[in-house]
Amino acid sequence: MERKFDALPPRRILLVLLSILLWAGVLLALIYFNRKDNAPKEHEQIFGSLDGRFESSVTMVHDGKTLHYRENEITNFLVIGLDQESVHAQTGHQNGGQADFMMVLSIDRIKRSITPIMLDRDVMCEVQTYGVFGNPSGTRVMQLCLAQNYSGSSVSGSENTVNAVEKLLSGIKIHHYVLLDLGAVPTVNDAVGGVEVTLYDDFTAFDPAMKEGETLLLSGEQAAFFVRGRMTVADGSNASRMSRQQQYLSSLLVQFRRNLKGNQGKLMELLDAMEDHMISDAADGTLLNTVNAYDDYEWNAMRTIVGEHKTDQYGFAEFWADEAALHRLVADVWFK
Repeated sequence: MERKFDALPPRRILLVLLSILLWAGVLLALIYFNRKDNAPKEHEQIFGSLDGRFESSVTMVHDGKTLHYRENEITNFLVIGLDQESVHAQTGHQNGGQADFMMVLSIDRIKRSITPIMLDRDVMCEVQTYGVFGNPSGTRVMQLCLAQNYSGSSVSGSENTVNAVEKLLSGIKIHHYVLLDLGAVPTVNDAVGGVEVTLYDDFTAFDPAMKEGETLLLSGEQAAFFVRGRMTVADGSNASRMSRQQQYLSSLLVQFRRNLKGNQGKLMELLDAMEDHMISDAADGTLLNTVNAYDDYEWNAMRTIVGEHKTDQYGFAEFWADEAALHRLVADVWFK
C-alpha cells in the first residue's frame, strides 16, 4: 500500500529534509572545489615555491614588459682613465682631475662572455657635487668626466664617478673600479710587447714616424699619444679619439692573450709595474683571480651610447644620449 509523504510524522519529515539539504551542500562543495582545481594556476601561490625569490628588486620597463636586473649573473668593472700624471695626486674640492676615458667591463657568467661598454666622457648626466668641506651640495647635470673632480668627506672622486655611471645606466651595480693615470698606457703597452695599429690620422706633430697610412708597432709613449691625443689630431673631437681607443683596445687584447695568457709570472710583474699607476677598490688578488677566472670568456663587440654631440654657449663639448637607444642598450646587456 502506497504511503503518502504528508502522512509521515513531523519529526521524520524534518530529518528527511535535513538529509536532502546536507547532501545538496556536499554536492555543491564538490562542484565548487572541482572547478577551483581546474582553474588556471598562474596566480596561485604555492608554499615553498622559489619563483621570483632570486629576482632583483631593480627593475625597468622595456617594450611594455617589466625586466629584472641580472645582479646575480653579472659582475661589472669600471675602468677610469685619469687625465693626470699620477693617481696619487692630491684630491679635494674640485681637485680630483677629470676622467678622459671610461669603460664598463660587464662579465656575464651565464653567457660566459665579456661585453665592453665605452662611455663618452662628455655624456651629460646627473652628478653629485660636494662643497669645500666635503659635504654633499646637491646634484647637477654635467659632463660625466667631471664626476671624478668631486670628492666628499667619505667619498672619493672614483666612487663619485661610479655613482654617476650607475645612475646613467638605470641603476646597475658597479662592483669594482680601476683608476689608471697617464703612465698606465705605456706600461701596459710595453708589457705585452707593443701594440700594432694602422694610423688613419696624421700624428707627426707628436712623432715624425707616426705618418698617416703607416702600420706601426707602437712603443710606450707613442701608444699614450695615440689613445690620448686630441686637439692636434683629426677634427680634435672626443668622438674621433674614442674610435682610436676602440682600435687600440682591440689590438691590445690580441697581444695580451698572445703574450700574457696563463703566465702568472708575467701577470704579477705587470701588476707590480702598475702599482704606481693604478688604484682600485679591489685587491690585487681579486684582480688577478678575475683575469684568470674569465680568461677563456668570449669578448663581445664593443658597445657605445648613441647620441648627439653639441657645444654649449661657453664652447664646452656636450654629448646628449639618445634616451631610447640607451634604454635598449641597458635592457640588452643587464636585464632579463
